[in-house]
Amino acid sequence: MKNKEISIDVFSVLTSAGWFLTIANIAGITQLPWANILGYWGALLGISVAMGILTAIIGMWTKGGDKGGEK
Repeated sequence: MKNKEISIDVFSVLTSAGWFLTIANIAGITQLPWANILGYWGALLGISVAMGILTAIIGMWTKGGDKGGEK
């Protein structure tokens, strides 16, 4: 049998939880204030922007995007 690698994307799970909170609040299942739900989405946005900036900075330091060689 081959080992199958299971990969869980944490950001996708957090986004799914956000959609559940939003839809559950619209449907009346939860009684959360909308400010809390917007804060959750804002935190996810902040995390994604910070990770994007860090990825760009690390890419510049390691020259990961430069595939050409100097001659």
